[in-house]
Order: sequence, then C-alpha cells, then structure tokens
Amino acid sequence: MAHSPPLNIYAIAAMGTFVATYVWIKSPLKYKRASENRLSPKADLAWREGAQKWLDNNSV
Repeated sequence: MAHSPPLNIYAIAAMGTFVATYVWIKSPLKYKRASENRLSPKADLAWREGAQKWLDNNSV
C-alpha cells in the first residue's frame, strides 16, 4: 500500500501565504460593500435634501 509523501515545509508555507493573501484581498471588499448598504433610504434622502438646501442657501 502506497503512502502519501511527507509534508514539505515550503509547500505548507506557500499555501499559508496564498490563503493569507486571499483573505487579505477579499475581506476589505466585503466589509466596504456592507458599510455602503447600511444607510437607510430615508436617511439617504434626508441627507441629500439637507445637502441641496445647504447648496441653495450658500451658493453665490
């Protein structure tokens, strides 16, 4: 019966680096998208109306 080759420290380090890089790249995108969707439509509309009112009052 054949047995598997021994684990190589370089192979383990390469896979660990790959996994760490993948997690580092993917997680900021996920949290950025989640934070953009936290604002409710009512709050967004109120903010836009307030900004427009400020522009109307302060435009030269």
